[in-house]
Amino acid sequence: MTDSDFSPTPLRTRFRDYWGSIRTIYGKELKSYLFTPFGWVVLACIMALQSFSLHATLQMMQAGPVSEGILFYMLDNQTFWFYFLFMFPLITMRTFAEEERLGTLEGLLTAPVTTGQVVLGKYAAAFTFYMLLWLPLLLYPWLSEVANLWTEMRFGDVPGMALEYRLADWLGAFLILFLVGAWFLSLGLLCSAMTRSQIIAGILTIGTLITYYFLGRVTALWGEFPAAPAFHYISCYEQIDAFSRGMIDTRPAVLYVTLTVLTLAFTQRIVDYRRWRR
Repeated sequence: MTDSDFSPTPLRTRFRDYWGSIRTIYGKELKSYLFTPFGWVVLACIMALQSFSLHATLQMMQAGPVSEGILFYMLDNQTFWFYFLFMFPLITMRTFAEEERLGTLEGLLTAPVTTGQVVLGKYAAAFTFYMLLWLPLLLYPWLSEVANLWTEMRFGDVPGMALEYRLADWLGAFLILFLVGAWFLSLGLLCSAMTRSQIIAGILTIGTLITYYFLGRVTALWGEFPAAPAFHYISCYEQIDAFSRGMIDTRPAVLYVTLTVLTLAFTQRIVDYRRWRR
């Protein structure tokens, strides 16, 4: 027996092969978002709705003094919740349901990859595309400065309206959007894995998300009662409001990371059932 028998190289090789398979699935899925009309249509619609939300917020801020940053008012209106909840079924309903309908899922599941690799690769691609949808928000403070500079050069000393950039507000807002989005995307994958119809997957996803949203609004509808703290704890509405004020809390992070891991594990079990049923 030589020292080479105890070499860690096989372990490194298995690790590299494991993540290599995930990267392959990830690249394939990400291309389906970025190199097809579907992904660009979703991006254009989200950007248009974000712009509409910004326009409504600026009109409100011009009408009188406000006490919070602009991100708070952009995320605390019905326009935001309309496109925020509906973007998840659009992103995830094709992940497993479309492959099941086309018959390509069987080939993927019989390939030399594990179910966990398939789920993680698809989830990572969906999460990457989801994060790209929020990148235009980072340009708003810069575009505000450019617009004010152009106004000053064109019309002289005319007061503009700069978007106040408070790092805590923007950091908190993006952090909670990524945390909530991480779990909502995993729910979308779960719903897509349960059916071969994109429409049914989308309906299941949006129905689950709307139900969860209204669970967090129970106290606003019926007031405080003994179980109210539990509803406050799960309220994504209150969490986004708080984080967009710069009040970062670790409890929602623990909640959504735990729910995301559990939901992905459940999704893996469902896909495993399909895999061994064949």
